[in-house]
Amino acid sequence: MKNILFTILLFLCMACEENKSVDPSIMPEITTIGENTFGCLVDGWVYASGRWGLPTAEYIIREDTSYVKIVAEVGFESYIRFTIPNPKPGETISYVDASFDYQSVEDGKAHILRMDNGIISGTFEGKRLTKGRFDLKYKE
Repeated sequence: MKNILFTILLFLCMACEENKSVDPSIMPEITTIGENTFGCLVDGWVYASGRWGLPTAEYIIREDTSYVKIVAEVGFESYIRFTIPNPKPGETISYVDASFDYQSVEDGKAHILRMDNGIISGTFEGKRLTKGRFDLKYKE
């Protein structure tokens, strides 16, 4: 019985795999080619995605508005999420609904560097989320 439990535990540990080739302590470069990168400082600590999965961006169009929802897993079951309404290249826009680990954080501003051909890239700043950058392929 102990061997069966050990085998099951070992299998579960092997199933939870992280990408160790990505160093979460290093911020990604600011790029605009759709590299699926995301990183920022939260209260001065580096949070970068990639090690726990790729960040996602979803472009949603409604009757009179559009917005991009960005979600980045930055640790085991640890996420940064925010929404950018009406994103346009070259503009600085307030992002809303920002959260980190399911706790609301203040809204801030995102500067859109690129948004075309299924790619959105930019930088963002807020009170707790600073020096942020993202370069994501989005789906509609």
